[in-house]
Amino acid sequence: MPKSLMTRLAGLRGVMIFCLAGLLVFNLVLQPVAAELASPPPQAGVVVDGRILFKLGDIDGFTAESRANLANNLLQQAIQDADVDQPIPVTIVQRDELTTIRIKNRHLLTVTKGEVMMGVTASEQAEEWVAVLRKSLRQAQQERRPNYYREVMGKALIALSVTIALITAMQWLRRWWSRQWTRRFGQLSYRRRLLLLLLLCLQYGLGLACLFYICELFPRARIGRYRVFWFLGEIFSNPLLTVGGSAYSLLDVTKLILLTGALVLASRSLTAIVKSRVLQTLVPDRGMQDAIATVMQFGLTGLGLFILLQAWGIDLRALAIFASVLGVGLGFGLQNIANNFISGWILLIERPVQVGDFIKLGDLMGTVERIGPRSTEIRTPDRVSIIVPNAELVESRVVNWSHHHPVSRLHLPLGVAYGSSIELVHKAVIEAAQAHPEVLRHPQPRLRFLGFGDSSLDFDLMVWLRDPRHQFDLKSDVYYLLEANLNRYQIEIPFPQRDLNLRTPELQSMMANLPVVDRPVAESVVEPTHKNLLADVRHYSAILQTPKSVTEDEIGQLIQQMRGPEGVSIQDRRFRLTVHPKCFVGSEAVTWIVDTQKATREAAVQIGQLLVELGIVHHVTDEHAFRDEYLFYRFYDDEM
Repeated sequence: MPKSLMTRLAGLRGVMIFCLAGLLVFNLVLQPVAAELASPPPQAGVVVDGRILFKLGDIDGFTAESRANLANNLLQQAIQDADVDQPIPVTIVQRDELTTIRIKNRHLLTVTKGEVMMGVTASEQAEEWVAVLRKSLRQAQQERRPNYYREVMGKALIALSVTIALITAMQWLRRWWSRQWTRRFGQLSYRRRLLLLLLLCLQYGLGLACLFYICELFPRARIGRYRVFWFLGEIFSNPLLTVGGSAYSLLDVTKLILLTGALVLASRSLTAIVKSRVLQTLVPDRGMQDAIATVMQFGLTGLGLFILLQAWGIDLRALAIFASVLGVGLGFGLQNIANNFISGWILLIERPVQVGDFIKLGDLMGTVERIGPRSTEIRTPDRVSIIVPNAELVESRVVNWSHHHPVSRLHLPLGVAYGSSIELVHKAVIEAAQAHPEVLRHPQPRLRFLGFGDSSLDFDLMVWLRDPRHQFDLKSDVYYLLEANLNRYQIEIPFPQRDLNLRTPELQSMMANLPVVDRPVAESVVEPTHKNLLADVRHYSAILQTPKSVTEDEIGQLIQQMRGPEGVSIQDRRFRLTVHPKCFVGSEAVTWIVDTQKATREAAVQIGQLLVELGIVHHVTDEHAFRDEYLFYRFYDDEM
């Protein structure tokens, strides 16, 4: 099913927004998690029941991680041993110009100069940390009371019930929308699929938010959540690879991949806009449009990737080894992909096959619809799209009927019975060929005598046609005409036969004594004309067949259905800064006609064009005929 350019651009913009939103989530959520929860030198966090209170650094003889582990163990032991009704004593001790914090008269940590903010003394920093510790320890004691779990259990059940109800409602809504859109439009557009995907992500987001909230209520669950996030922070923050002396973590690589994907989508969107607005006006050849658009897309992507890598701090010279390894991989494992990619560029530069050409590749025959970097789409006369690797078009023998000159000759073999007049056969066959309006007069049709067959005189009729796509229908029509005209001239079309010779004298004498029966004289042959000859075969012909005329009643019923409650969506639509009132989209109307009138999309476009020619609908700016694209059309009855 063909899709309009504006629908594709809308889908691309939606995917770009989704990717950028994902990048924003990585920057705002995962990166702070990795920075706060991971414990790479020189800082490590002091944690109480899964909450980070503050961070410690390295000192002589002790790493930040060892200091934090010692403090966390003392805090956890103090919470377990303390009475829930008695506060845990936390004090500050000054000794030898060092400010230390003690818990239950046990050394907890020493406040160093590296941990003090600018303009704050060690004593002031210690007082701030002690206040945070006392508050956290008191909360930890409160959360270990027997009645605390009974209080928060109700909150957890309410939150879980509300979340389950919301997720169930959104799941039902998502399925209902999908069924309604599929039933109405046949298939989901990019924008609708993106909306369903966002709704699905919202469901998972609600589930994770509920889990996060429940873990926040229970100390042990909160500790488990902290450990999971700490583990994820370790995975995303630890150096994954080193390029040019710089270490990059998995988070850095993920952000680079998301930015690269957004760059590719942006280049595709920009190329599609240039192709639709500029190339279609300046370059009439469709194949040249695709070639220029492909070169432009790869150029923009390559330039953007070069700038992105430089801005990321990656020295491209350091990628020389990677490029050599990649070259070896292309030579062995990826040689087919590289071969198809290079073949695609050969097709775009040499242009032996262009978009719109009618070709034959082996036993495959059809029209070239698209030439991509790796593959080419060919649509057969049965309207089946076949994806062919570009290497086959370059390396194989391709018959291109449309190359340079689309006029081609068609061979139609036929045979007549022995004893037929050669002159009459020639006349009947040439008349039948010339009667078809799609057969060219110059060069003239020719009848070639091939020889004497087993049961017939064999001929080869050669006719010329303008469009090779019609060769199958034209061949069928000419055979219909041949059969009708040969019957007019009483020329027999033979079937396999054998002559039996008997040499019995008695039988010959009996045959000689049989009475002679006079045979009826054949009626005179009526000289056919092109008009009455075409009339005999018109109802068989795929080319000459006159389409059924549409009555006024049928048009009235169609308009009533289109404007009815189950018809096309007629509403105010905005394009750029202009609002077009009471209009519908051409591609949506085509889909509606396909579903309701049981027609192909090509026939639906013809029906829409008929409405335009009858003055029933028109393009909102009268710039286009009826097309299967994202164009706005309006009924004349809705004109303001």
